[in-house]
Amino acid sequence: MSLTTTRPYGKQVVQTWGKLPRVDETPEELEQIRREAGQIDVNRYRRRRQAFYAVLLGAVAAGAVWLVFEMVDKRRNPCERVRDHYCKTAPDALNCTAYEGIKKESEADVSEKMRRNIRHQCERKIERL
Repeated sequence: MSLTTTRPYGKQVVQTWGKLPRVDETPEELEQIRREAGQIDVNRYRRRRQAFYAVLLGAVAAGAVWLVFEMVDKRRNPCERVRDHYCKTAPDALNCTAYEGIKKESEADVSEKMRRNIRHQCERKIERL
């Protein structure tokens, strides 16, 4: 059994069932198809996906490093950070000795509410510096 159809460009093709279809390309067309197939890069999408994953991994690693730095920075007592700043700029200044006492109060005061208030004031001081 076979069926004859006409292609849009005017060529007639005979399709058969149960047999291999006839090749209707000329040798020149086959050679052109082979050349075009040889130019196709089969690993293009794999390389693009690997590059995307590498960038994504770099972003995740940068985020993790930033998170660790933030956690280490937030763990420190803000009054200690203010004291360190003043003691670096002028070790024998009044602010250095005053913030030493404030730092001790922010750690050893009996009331949790008072310690929190002192640390909050030190955080505001950091924002203004």
